Amino acid sequence: MKKGLNKLILPCLCCLSFYTGTQLVGKTEAAFTSQAEAKPIIISTAFVFPSYIHGLEEKARISSEQIVKEQADLETSVKNGLLNGTADPPSEFLRKKEQITASLEELHRIRDELEKLDRQADKKEGYEFVSEGFLKVDKLLMRMIDSLYLQELEQLFNQKWQEQKKEQQEEDNKTNKMGEGGKIEMTISELEKQKIEHKQPLEEKANPVEEQANPAEEQTVSKDKTLKVDEEETAIEENPENTE
Repeated sequence: MKKGLNKLILPCLCCLSFYTGTQLVGKTEAAFTSQAEAKPIIISTAFVFPSYIHGLEEKARISSEQIVKEQADLETSVKNGLLNGTADPPSEFLRKKEQITASLEELHRIRDELEKLDRQADKKEGYEFVSEGFLKVDKLLMRMIDSLYLQELEQLFNQKWQEQKKEQQEEDNKTNKMGEGGKIEMTISELEKQKIEHKQPLEEKANPVEEQANPAEEQTVSKDKTLKVDEEETAIEENPENTE
């Protein structure tokens, strides 16, 4: 009878131990599975953060301010002729123009990146900041494009540069002519000056002679008048009848 009970109790204990073990292992596995599935969900939804978008907006603002400043400096240099003080004005103008173009290209790149992020965030909750950042930078880019007038500045610079080269060429030509015929021109002018100086003393000497000749003529005229009066008085005395 005891042997029969032992045979019955031993299988029951084994079944009870196996059941208890399966219950414990099942609960532990379920807990690890739920934790592993929660992490990928959080990472996949946060593909971009507000701080990154705000950083792109700040870069766009800096690029736009550089465009405005560099274009204003270039306009001042062209209108006031400041580029003429450089060794090569056309190269200096091109360098400043390339700086403005580079800043504009950087603004284009930021705008394109925000556009891609805005497409990824389309119809997703919690990503309104992406669309706001894209619209802000897009408007800023359009405003910068409308404010640029690099073509007009280039035309003005070319005009002033051609005028300056023409003036410089004329000055060089004058300098060359003076170097070749300057001695002849100075000699001729000196001769003309000498002629004038010699002519003036002769005229001064001729004037006193003329002044001396005039009193002699006056004395001759007065003598002629005196002779005529004496002759008339003598004729009257000789012929007194004529007077009666």
